Amino acid sequence: MNAFDEERQMMQRVQEADFVVVELTLYTNTHPDDQEALDQWRAAIKEAARLRRQYENRYGPLSLYSIPSEQAIESGWRWNQPPWPWQK
Repeated sequence: MNAFDEERQMMQRVQEADFVVVELTLYTNTHPDDQEALDQWRAAIKEAARLRRQYENRYGPLSLYSIPSEQAIESGWRWNQPPWPWQK
């Protein structure tokens, strides 16, 4: 598997984990007394955060919220500089 495929696979895992969090959030909004669902929701949030950190440590931030304020100010605006994801 090449580097591009590895990055895509890792991104897909992040997206899948985020999807689970959204779905469990919607479910627990309508079923607030379902303790098993709440436990799954908490675990899903932790797993999504773990996968996001793993991705960002390897490939860079996924959003501005991922960059500490001081670091963002120091590094400046770099979101519009190449290489673009499809140029890698």
